Amino acid sequence: MLKFHNKHKTARASSASTRPQADDALPWELDPHERIMILAPHPDDEVLAAGGVIATALKLRNQIRVVVVTNGDASYATALSQGSHFITRKNFQHQAVMRQQESLKALSSLGLNAHHIHFWGFPDRGLASLWNAPWDNGDPYRSSTTGYNSSIQALNSPVLHFTGANLDELFRNELLEFYPTTVIMPHPRDNHSDHSALAGFTLRAVRDYYYQAHLPSPKLLAYWIWQTDIPFLTGAQPDNLAHTYLEVDPAKIVDQRLRLSPEIREQKMYALRCYPSQKIPAGKIFHAVSKKTCEIFTVLQPTFEARNLAGA
Repeated sequence: MLKFHNKHKTARASSASTRPQADDALPWELDPHERIMILAPHPDDEVLAAGGVIATALKLRNQIRVVVVTNGDASYATALSQGSHFITRKNFQHQAVMRQQESLKALSSLGLNAHHIHFWGFPDRGLASLWNAPWDNGDPYRSSTTGYNSSIQALNSPVLHFTGANLDELFRNELLEFYPTTVIMPHPRDNHSDHSALAGFTLRAVRDYYYQAHLPSPKLLAYWIWQTDIPFLTGAQPDNLAHTYLEVDPAKIVDQRLRLSPEIREQKMYALRCYPSQKIPAGKIFHAVSKKTCEIFTVLQPTFEARNLAGA
């Protein structure tokens, strides 16, 4: 079992006041030798959470890999805001391509080469189902919006059936190829099911790959996007994530803060404007992020227990 220490003791973040403030976090000075992997459940999460990290790291010539796990293709609000009055599977399939292009443009504006951006093309609002259910290649999960049962819309990534095992395989291959020293990931308590489920897959991948290979674990930094519970937008939560938590004295672990210089903040603001499709569906989140002068991450401390590796 993989456990990690978390400074927050509430089961869920019910308001912004429960989230760490700048005064609660230690400054994060990037090491030029860090190899940073950023995991985003949907196109736009990578810049919302870590656009400043990306821009800062590229100036230091850090190696950066961005992985966008779904194409954000299941948003009815996005489809409607784009003028699709009769929503069909083709609308959602087109939406996937549109959102990929928005991310590519945004990340390019920060200085990242398109070859370092991998879109796995797994199902939006489907990651919790892959975590909870034993789908296999003979009976894979099928997206209710695009109609696909495989990652046919992946970009810079292999096409695989929608199963949890295949998502685990993508993680293993990505870790083996890039070997990050820092992983920026969603927080397991984020209230969007894709975010929390992706956190579970990430923690499991780190446990399985690094422990079994006898390698030191990368630094795990978690971000929050969805702070309140909105089930009609985010879907059912993944099961059995609570067993990965070990609450400890908050004094023993402190969040990390990357302060954004005026130049970096301006770059991030420009990148955020590269997501016009999200102006209405996620406008409040974009507005809140645009006012922040720093990016704050919760440090997750993994503990590997060999006797429990067969579990979870």
